[in-house]
Amino acid sequence: MVISCRINFLKSCHTSNTESDEDYFDLTEAIRLVKEVIAAVDSKVNEHEKRRRLKEFHGRMDNKSIMMMKNGQIFAREDLLRRRLIHDGALQLKNTQGRLKEVHALLLSDVFVFLQEKDQKYVFAMLDQRSTVISLQKLIVREVANEERGLFLITAGIEKPEMMEVLANSKDERNTWMQLIQEDEDEGIPSETEDDKRQLETKAKEMRGERNLLNLFV
Repeated sequence: MVISCRINFLKSCHTSNTESDEDYFDLTEAIRLVKEVIAAVDSKVNEHEKRRRLKEFHGRMDNKSIMMMKNGQIFAREDLLRRRLIHDGALQLKNTQGRLKEVHALLLSDVFVFLQEKDQKYVFAMLDQRSTVISLQKLIVREVANEERGLFLITAGIEKPEMMEVLANSKDERNTWMQLIQEDEDEGIPSETEDDKRQLETKAKEMRGERNLLNLFV
């Protein structure tokens, strides 16, 4: 409240001055600095809130729940706190029979984690005996052509690529997830070479083609 009043006061003073006035540029700089301070405070508050939420998920996780990632690494409850929470929210996973599973997704600094509730606890979601802890490294994210809420997660940087279909609650939420995943990849993981990108895109197209072919027989 106090900061807002100070900014409004500075803005009113700034508006009443012109570039020829002695205080104009000092006021301009003061407004810029105050805005930077507010942005920094908001950022710290946001980080604190995400740490708090991640601790809540950690606290509600079943101690015995573990998940093996595609690279063979075991991901356990304690591994949550070794990461930063970027975003979380409700999503649906589609299995090979086309059925939907309600999950809560955690986008962390280097992995995408899907949880489900069991006996008032969180456990790693189960989906067709596939891993539901997905590395962001070489992860391809694409829209589902015939479903505006849907996106494909294609783990192409492994020997046997896999594709997971995910549904958000709305098109806008889907777009938010896609943007955040791509930003998280760019920020935390070394970028691939152009040759790598071409190979990944080729694999993604092949897998989407296989999925579309299967849908013809469902």
